[in-house]
Amino acid sequence: MFLMDSPMAYMSGIWQHRTETPCTALGKRGHGVKQVAIGNEFPEELMRWPDTVVFGRAYPSQYDPIKIMRDFKKQGTRVIYDMDDDFWSVDKDNPSVLVSNAHKDQYEGMIREADAVISPSPVLLKKFKKHFKKPTFLCPNGIDYDHYRERPHGHEGTLVVGYMGAASHWKDLQLIAPVIAELQQKYDFLFTIYGLTGEPLEAAIYTYNKILHSNFQPEKRAYHQAALDFYNKLEGTRMWHIPFMPPELHPMTLQKADFDIGLAPLLDSEFNRGKSNIKFYEYAAVGTVTLASDVLPYNSEVKYTAKNTHKDWVKKLEALLTNEKLREKVLNEQKDWVRKHRSVDAIGIDWELACQQPGGLKVKNQER
Repeated sequence: MFLMDSPMAYMSGIWQHRTETPCTALGKRGHGVKQVAIGNEFPEELMRWPDTVVFGRAYPSQYDPIKIMRDFKKQGTRVIYDMDDDFWSVDKDNPSVLVSNAHKDQYEGMIREADAVISPSPVLLKKFKKHFKKPTFLCPNGIDYDHYRERPHGHEGTLVVGYMGAASHWKDLQLIAPVIAELQQKYDFLFTIYGLTGEPLEAAIYTYNKILHSNFQPEKRAYHQAALDFYNKLEGTRMWHIPFMPPELHPMTLQKADFDIGLAPLLDSEFNRGKSNIKFYEYAAVGTVTLASDVLPYNSEVKYTAKNTHKDWVKKLEALLTNEKLREKVLNEQKDWVRKHRSVDAIGIDWELACQQPGGLKVKNQER
């Protein structure tokens, strides 16, 4: 059983990667799975149903997830806590910083109470082991190829260079804004952004300007300023924006965005090192070649990277823009790796092993 923070959890990308996809992976290995929204009480049949309950991230303050953990443990149910971001090191310009600070006692309490802790990040697992002395399991994010399909390759003559990501990446994007501006003076390509905001980018930037000018939401000033700094650096470029879509529509939207080259810039920070490579997996799944920053977590899996300097980003992106054979070679290597190591079939055993009681009964189809 995966215990969600609300009935609307399906509107979050976290739900897609840390609940829905693992449920698919475990279901394909023959396990029963349920997704249940947290409540103050649970019907007896729900309490008795699972062998293992997976808690994740943080829950609204009106609920007591630690008590619920203890209730499950009393009846012999295995309790797991899943953390996919480094809540202790959230950057100030990240919109999650207030949530991570407000819920610190809750998520640290859940870690202490859990039988085991899971994460898609080896960096985070090391932190859990050091500070909490808990059993840990690496449970990677993965791709359900029933939903991610090859992009249409529908634009001839003009390449599409794209970025897809959440609203926490404004500062990371400042690495590539001047790179895009410089290379567009030499080459004919469209820069497309998918995500960042749920409204047209111009409307969001207009709102952020108003908020900053009036000194509203001072606690989010760093976030809004980072967005404006990125947008201003793109002035004069040929750019297109696709607003966020709900998670279940996301794979189709990424496919239709039709990126030839997908960018994954990332500053080297303690928080960023605890992330996963889901952007790389999704690009590869729709047939988009990835150019990522040469920092963790990307350089642990992505073999085509750029140092976080203007010169190296220009060099590596220019090579992909001008060399079709290089694009195809790198893309094929990336697609093969992701399908082999990060499909739902590949990640299922990692989730299965984490969900079992230590030393428990082995499942017959446990094969990597």
